[in-house]
Amino acid sequence: MSSAVDLACPNCEKPLKVPPAVFGKRVKCKHCDHPFVAADPAAARPAKPARPGARPEPAPPPPPAPAPAGGAALRFADDDDGPQKIEVVQESDTPRCPHCAQELDPPDAKVCIHCGFNNQTRTKAETKRVWAPTTEDWIIHLGPGVAAVATIISLIALNVTCFLQMREWLTGTFLDMEEKDAAGRQRFYIHPAAFKFAVLAMTIPAVVAAGRFAYDRLVRNNRPEEKVKK
Repeated sequence: MSSAVDLACPNCEKPLKVPPAVFGKRVKCKHCDHPFVAADPAAARPAKPARPGARPEPAPPPPPAPAPAGGAALRFADDDDGPQKIEVVQESDTPRCPHCAQELDPPDAKVCIHCGFNNQTRTKAETKRVWAPTTEDWIIHLGPGVAAVATIISLIALNVTCFLQMREWLTGTFLDMEEKDAAGRQRFYIHPAAFKFAVLAMTIPAVVAAGRFAYDRLVRNNRPEEKVKK
């Protein structure tokens, strides 16, 4: 059985005990895990010159490690059982954004989450920094819409009240006649229905306008205006 030989790690320079059987093979330092080719120290020493003044011939370099097949990376185990292949992810297998070159998440994403580039329309979305709306902003924005809804309810209630109470309101006024109709009801110079339709005609445009405003403010555009950070 051959004795171990002292060998220094080329990375951390700490001494190692290496058996001669591993000379010319790749080993890994037990201190820093640095892989290197174990060279025989005796072979690296210059030979004694044949004559005075002659330069010693340099020792032959250690044999190069075999190149990994297919460009795969190599690692070395502690027990020197030879190189083992590590699977390498090819760059072409990773979908990337054509604008910023970042990885798409998910791989079939239509819009890049990093730069906002749309892979279907081939356009980049504009980004801006804005302040989050406060409670005051919500009240100022939605308040007019709520007021428009209240106006609509009030106008509808007015029309219902006029329809039910118009005859009673006209009784005892200058429009009151001193005779009854066939049904025994008080007759007027101007029929109460005319006042009912007049009120209805005046309130319909206001109800329509308030309804459009309420829909725009509370449904279609129900968020406060963005305030861009400067």
